[in-house]
Amino acid sequence: RGDKSGSAYVFRVAADGTIMQTAKLTASDGAASDEFGLSVSVSSFGSSGDAAVVIGAPYDDDRGDKSGSAYVFRVAADGTIMQTAKLTASDGAASDEFGLSVSVSSFGSSGDAAVVIGAPYDDDRGDKSGS
Repeated sequence: RGDKSGSAYVFRVAADGTIMQTAKLTASDGAASDEFGLSVSVSSFGSSGDAAVVIGAPYDDDRGDKSGSAYVFRVAADGTIMQTAKLTASDGAASDEFGLSVSVSSFGSSGDAAVVIGAPYDDDRGDKSGS
C-alpha cells in the first residue's frame, strides 16, 4: 500500500512449541507513511479461544497530518481474523500521533474488552502535553 504503510504478523504457538505464521494484517485503508504496526497489543477472551488485536498507525492522516488511528481485529478460535473497527480520536488533530501506543485487555470470557490508545502529542493542555 505504499512505502512505510506497515503491517503486522500473527503467529500461532502450539503447545508442542511449534510456531507458524497464520496471518499478515494490513489496514483496510492503509496508505504510504501510516506506519501501521508501530504499536500492537493482543488479549485473549478466556476459554473461548477468541482474541482481540489492536494495531496503531500513528501517522495516519484522517484528521490531519500524523493525527493517527488504531485498528481493532477479532481473531476467532478457528483462526479467522476480521478487522472490526478503525478508531480515531474524537478531537484528533494534526501531529497528535494517536496510536503511537495501544493496549487491550479482555474482561474474561464475556467477549468484551477495554482498549486504550495513546496520543502523546495531543496539545489540549499545552504543546505536546499528550493524552
